[in-house]
Amino acid sequence: MDNVEKKEGYEISLKDLFEIFKQGLWIMIITAVVFGVAAFAYSKLFIPKTYTASVKLYVETSVKGDNSYSDLSAHNLATSLVGTYIAMLETNNFAEKLSENLDGKYTASQLASMVEFISDDDKEIEVFMARVAAKSPTEAKLVADSVADVAPGIISSLKDNTELRIVDNAVIPTYPSSPNVTRNTLIFGAIGFALALIYVFAREALDNKIKYNPDITEIDSIPILSAIPDFAGQKIVLDTNEETEESEENNG
Repeated sequence: MDNVEKKEGYEISLKDLFEIFKQGLWIMIITAVVFGVAAFAYSKLFIPKTYTASVKLYVETSVKGDNSYSDLSAHNLATSLVGTYIAMLETNNFAEKLSENLDGKYTASQLASMVEFISDDDKEIEVFMARVAAKSPTEAKLVADSVADVAPGIISSLKDNTELRIVDNAVIPTYPSSPNVTRNTLIFGAIGFALALIYVFAREALDNKIKYNPDITEIDSIPILSAIPDFAGQKIVLDTNEETEESEENNG
């Protein structure tokens, strides 16, 4: 009885699941490797490298005093101004001044897309960061230095009684900030493995043929007497009581 349909309600045990996983393991590994290598090659060859340089700026206020209350007032004022300063520096006016400082090497719109201002709101500190992303390390450093030159003057002209100081100057980045080749390779390798895993189990779920299992004793209430492998056709020939009875009637 070849290619007998699976009995309705047939349940797959954990052992069966493990066997399915083990049989499809090479498919999963090969697929994961192919996806990972493809992601590595694409990240290396086709995604443009980006380098990042950053400048840290400190908000200083003119609140003076010789007690802790004055110090606290100065701190609260400075932290409340961080967001305001960032909003001022994200204007087109600042981008145009930055472009002028760089002798028109970049347009204001280009600089607006290259420069990002970041603050840590959770820590409530007076320091925020200007981060510059460019196609080369020297470009990133050049624009970051220009931000450090122009930003304090812009803030002074717009806001009295406060000052913007440079805490940490930009340095030339030694490696690209993106693409992250290792991360891309691992992510796409994992995606490839997951897709292959889904394929292996979906193939098993859609296969309506019975595979030989020593634990199988009957099919649709018909006892199985023997299972003879057909090595040439890679099939299992099942000998049941029903077939034996039919054979005896025909010979009788």
